[in-house]
Amino acid sequence: MYLRPGFVVVIVGATLTSLSTIILALRYYCRHFIMRSMGASDHLMLVALIITWGNFVINYYQDETSSHFRPSWLRIPEKREQFLVALRGTLITWWLYRTTYILALGFVKLSILFFYRTFASTRTFRYCVHATIAFVSMYTVGAAIASTFQCRNPSDSFSTDGYLAQFDRNPQTQAPKSQCYDPIKLWVFSAVANLTSDVFIMLLPIPALLSLRVPMTKRLALIGIFSIGIMAIVASSIRMWVMMLWAESPWNSAKFGADLLLWGQVETNSGIISASVPFLRMLFISKKKEERGVSDRRVVGASPVNPMRVGPVSQNQPLEKPLEVDTWAVAETEKRGGPAWGPFITVPESLSSIDKKSIELDHEKRHHPLETV
Repeated sequence: MYLRPGFVVVIVGATLTSLSTIILALRYYCRHFIMRSMGASDHLMLVALIITWGNFVINYYQDETSSHFRPSWLRIPEKREQFLVALRGTLITWWLYRTTYILALGFVKLSILFFYRTFASTRTFRYCVHATIAFVSMYTVGAAIASTFQCRNPSDSFSTDGYLAQFDRNPQTQAPKSQCYDPIKLWVFSAVANLTSDVFIMLLPIPALLSLRVPMTKRLALIGIFSIGIMAIVASSIRMWVMMLWAESPWNSAKFGADLLLWGQVETNSGIISASVPFLRMLFISKKKEERGVSDRRVVGASPVNPMRVGPVSQNQPLEKPLEVDTWAVAETEKRGGPAWGPFITVPESLSSIDKKSIELDHEKRHHPLETV
């Protein structure tokens, strides 16, 4: 059974974008109902998802218009009249896709970087995050504008006469005069910039995670959670390789166009999924807390009241069982600004200036009716 490459792009795009939608919906549920902490990173990822759905719609029309002709027909002048309308539709969808693809990836990166801001506890890390946000923002806006205004007259970007002139074998054939730059340079630069920024963004929080005062196993687990973004890097690497093949000649651009779109969908959705999956662990943590609460209530209800045999307890007296490292998680910044630690990833509470558990213990000692001080 033969499937058109463009139809495969549509199937893969629908599947991955639907999966991204489900995962992002669960992320919103965790952040709003469980963590009670919505932030800019969540909304930026929602914008990226909306643009990704726009990419899927564009991919659908790219397949619809390109299905009316074959790439080999581009070199046959006698058949051009049969598919000029379809070719123009294909060129328009490609012109739109160049901009929406850049914007989708830009919002994915900004969402991740804005989340990094919530636990940027050191000045160096904070400066690196802010500098990367500035670079990604300027690059995204600049590349989107350059892609939109490829020609001085934007309509020349999807001119069928200018496009078909590349396939004329007659050397005397002159292409229509238009002031346009070669878009291949922009696309190759974008592919390299995306791959480089993906690697840098993935490695950016690792020094901060390694510096946490928690057991090495927990540090490695946190690094593993943040390294899920390796999927987007692999997809970006494959897409850049396809881009090199696509940019070799106009014939290759028609031949490998579907592959370029396919890996573009994989790259964008991998970024959305890998950046949202770590938040879903709150679903399992919340369930464990509910089960633990039910178990504790049963134990407390069944235990008899202890008579007044409790001796005086000094605040300096060591406990029989040492306190375990109390951990909580990274949340959005406080209203005053600056990083705050809230429920996302477990980090040592010793990073705060006040030990919560010691305060709770002291409060219990002072108010326990059976204890004497």
